Amino acid sequence: MIDTGLSLYQEGYRIGGTTRPERFKGMDAVCRDPKDNRRLLAEWFAHPKYDDYWADEDCTRFIDKMNVPCFTIGSWYDFMCVGSIDSFVGRQHRGGPNSRGRQQLLVGPWLHGGHLGKNSSKVGELTYPENAKFDSEKHMLRWFDHYLKGEDNGIDRESAVRHYVMGALGEDGAPGNEWRTAGDWPVPAKPTAYYFQTDGSLGRTAPTSSDGAVTIVADPLLPNTIPAGPFSGAKDAQGFEKQSQVRTFTTEVLTEPVEWTGQVQTELYVTSTARDTDFIVRVSDVYPDGRSILIMDYVRRARYRDGYDKEVFLEPGQVAKVAFDVGWLSQIFNRGHRIRVTVASTGAMFYEPNPNTGEPLTLEFPEKTVVAQNTVHLNRKYASRVIAPLRGE
Repeated sequence: MIDTGLSLYQEGYRIGGTTRPERFKGMDAVCRDPKDNRRLLAEWFAHPKYDDYWADEDCTRFIDKMNVPCFTIGSWYDFMCVGSIDSFVGRQHRGGPNSRGRQQLLVGPWLHGGHLGKNSSKVGELTYPENAKFDSEKHMLRWFDHYLKGEDNGIDRESAVRHYVMGALGEDGAPGNEWRTAGDWPVPAKPTAYYFQTDGSLGRTAPTSSDGAVTIVADPLLPNTIPAGPFSGAKDAQGFEKQSQVRTFTTEVLTEPVEWTGQVQTELYVTSTARDTDFIVRVSDVYPDGRSILIMDYVRRARYRDGYDKEVFLEPGQVAKVAFDVGWLSQIFNRGHRIRVTVASTGAMFYEPNPNTGEPLTLEFPEKTVVAQNTVHLNRKYASRVIAPLRGE
């Protein structure tokens, strides 16, 4: 299994509950009859919530029926890495008798499908050391030789998990940029809160003010911009961060390396003037020269904050908790660097705009839209944060 989701509702077609009509209209070009694609899109929009239509293709419901050894490949810079990791964990622990304990997981510093770049260590704007290459085809052949031909080549006795720990590039002696092995996933880590502060700082001390907050305007007709594409990671994100309706929260310069290996989550406490809106959270490694290298980002449409099987709309003036998984990573932020979390409500066309009306979402963008004034609370009672998988403390 390579770089794919288990439930294509929230992991592919409706990332975080958002809709992506313009992206999928583009599939007309690869259909024998473009009308078939439009009929499919019409089906999707007829099922805005996770219901039986989506459950039929949700592989997480059938983990116990998966009954074969599987070599799973994931990529840190691919938002679909969540599917690769969930597949490994599910099959390894809850699969059938021929599945449990007979899984392997490989995760490297790649974009979607990047494992095929066995002859290149370049990812986005970054160039990793030569050791970042991995000949997955050679490993797959050994895997098949053992499980299909019965060859005793030792692959079944290798570590269940092999993951690349990313580190600073172009810095002599920087920790990381190495492969590690583990018997299972996730590896032990301490969930650690990093709080957003009104002065734009990010730290492990909770805010003390009673009314701290930042405001973000979400205008569907004048959104922040993120170029369309499969994923915008492994690139300098300053262009997005400098846009007027983007808020950044950054640590002090690190005096010692800091490792995050595992899943990053966020808890946002928000109010909005709109019934529905989006929240985007990104994590970057800020280099001493100012580059803000994007590692991960994810989005959650507010109406789905309590689950994809229901729509719960915002009430003006009432604080709502919007909590979601941002993604998986294994990153050592080097001394002299800073850790940055970015929060926004628009990022077109990568994240196609939410009309913010709370009305049914449509294939064609509606004429009616609402400009949302979104407030993210940063105070004692409502302390918005990310929870990071801290290692080494």
